[in-house]
Amino acid sequence: MANILILLDYRNTFLLSIENLQDYTSMDLNKIRALFIQQGNSIEIIKISELDFTRNYKGNYILYQTSEDIGAFYKDYIEDIIYYLETQGAILLPSYNYLLAHNNKNFMELLRNSFQSTDLKTIKSSIFGTAEDAIQQTDKFPVILKSAEGSGSRYVLLAQNKREFENKAKFLSGVFIVNDLPSLLEFIKYKIALLLFNKVKVRYRFYYRHRLYTFYRKKFLVQNFIQGLKGDYKVLYFGGKYFSLFRKNRDNDFRASGSGKLYPVRNEELQGLLNFARKLTQEISFPIIAMDIGFDGEKYHLLEFQCIHIGPYTLQASLYWYEYINGEWVRFTGITNLEDEYCRSINDYIKMLENKNV
Repeated sequence: MANILILLDYRNTFLLSIENLQDYTSMDLNKIRALFIQQGNSIEIIKISELDFTRNYKGNYILYQTSEDIGAFYKDYIEDIIYYLETQGAILLPSYNYLLAHNNKNFMELLRNSFQSTDLKTIKSSIFGTAEDAIQQTDKFPVILKSAEGSGSRYVLLAQNKREFENKAKFLSGVFIVNDLPSLLEFIKYKIALLLFNKVKVRYRFYYRHRLYTFYRKKFLVQNFIQGLKGDYKVLYFGGKYFSLFRKNRDNDFRASGSGKLYPVRNEELQGLLNFARKLTQEISFPIIAMDIGFDGEKYHLLEFQCIHIGPYTLQASLYWYEYINGEWVRFTGITNLEDEYCRSINDYIKMLENKNV
């Protein structure tokens, strides 16, 4: 019997569902509880803020969530607690690495470096903490710039030349933090000085005297631009089941995320896509993975991946899925339920871990 602890956020919600295919909501906790108990597990559901830190959580399986709140302030809070539980010997599902990679494309790209398959590394990324370093070290164009946080392609930009790159790098990395009224007044005075005098010495004298805020220090990454992508494929993996759809690019744009143009994957494209997606599932030891995959007409490219806080639309809207059985892809038809698939995948994974420890 496994001891499972499910951690809720400040809204008493747990992970993502989109049952009406329009509005995000919490997964059904009553159903999840019943499904885990049905498998013989012990279940405790509690808000993350109500954890008892005098208790030892070693050996407990921790199911948790993250946050995409602006600024990642609440996610930062979650990371502290989840990492502490891991140091105690709690078994995080997923592991802390994948929490850190969520809404943090810089760390996601660092994880990509650990993959054995070179097919998953056709996207080459340089990660930066300042626009100045990126401008100095980038000299081949076109390139893609991505803010470390954000979804829906809002902070995914294309730079065709050095001038575009400099402007867009500063846009992505610019940050102004107001601690109090004096710091806001100092910032206004600084801007006025620049407009009136436009002297470099004014800029640098002000910067080194006043560190209440900082310019161009928000982390981001730079990637090679893959030509010929008409969109991307969304693939969700739940414990051996692969769900997929095609997402067409926005009109007159290189970006697919946020386009809303979703279509079933054409039959002639499925096998190559699924074979590529399976390579990622062999690299990551976790039964729930979301991946964005591009195809340029010759090669597949892993654009992004996540193991937590994944958008479930591809599963919940799907009328079929595929499984890899005896070296072949087998199609199954039917409507699946997110809670059923989540609990089945986690249960099977826990059993596998416990069998390893026997």
